[in-house]
Amino acid sequence: MRAGGGRDGEGSQWLGAFLEVAVLFITALVLAIFLQAFLIKPYMIPSPSMEPTLKEGDRVMVDRITYHFRKPRRGEIIVFRFNPNDSGNHTQGANPLSRSLDLLAEVLNVTHQEAVPFIKRVVGVEGDIVELRDGQLYINGSPYPTEYEFISDGSDWGPTEVPQGTVMVMGDNRPNSNDSRRWGFVPLEAIVGRAVFIWWPPGRWSGL
Repeated sequence: MRAGGGRDGEGSQWLGAFLEVAVLFITALVLAIFLQAFLIKPYMIPSPSMEPTLKEGDRVMVDRITYHFRKPRRGEIIVFRFNPNDSGNHTQGANPLSRSLDLLAEVLNVTHQEAVPFIKRVVGVEGDIVELRDGQLYINGSPYPTEYEFISDGSDWGPTEVPQGTVMVMGDNRPNSNDSRRWGFVPLEAIVGRAVFIWWPPGRWSGL
């Protein structure tokens, strides 16, 4: 009787350990999904369009919470879904709950499967009149002093007013960037979040 009871006790211990590991795994998975949907999500830089700030292959962390409370600002680097002018690439929902469900579904690769993540720098916000003269950026008629390095192509563009509910973006590698100068402005609903720091490779660690 004692031997049989020992086997039962050993089986119960194994079952308890299995359930504990399963609960920990499920909790970690749910937490990871929640973090990527609402707080922070990693992305890889797919092209040289943001050089010298970001190099192809860099991995960045993208803050997904800030733009729930304020709009993007000039100089910030954003990730958005391309093509941003396709309403199917916008966060869906008429209220916070339905939008939150769409963001969760995106992390689970249920929605926005065809969207390609683009990363660019905001150079104009709604209402700004943006112009390039010989590669120099002008905002509302005045030269805009940049606090970041960029590669100029010496081009002229604009002047054009940024529509309400959108931002204008350009890559820092302006001669080699597919950006708002080609396909227009980025609706706020297409923005995934704000790139905040490079986390890989280790030798490239830095804030953005």
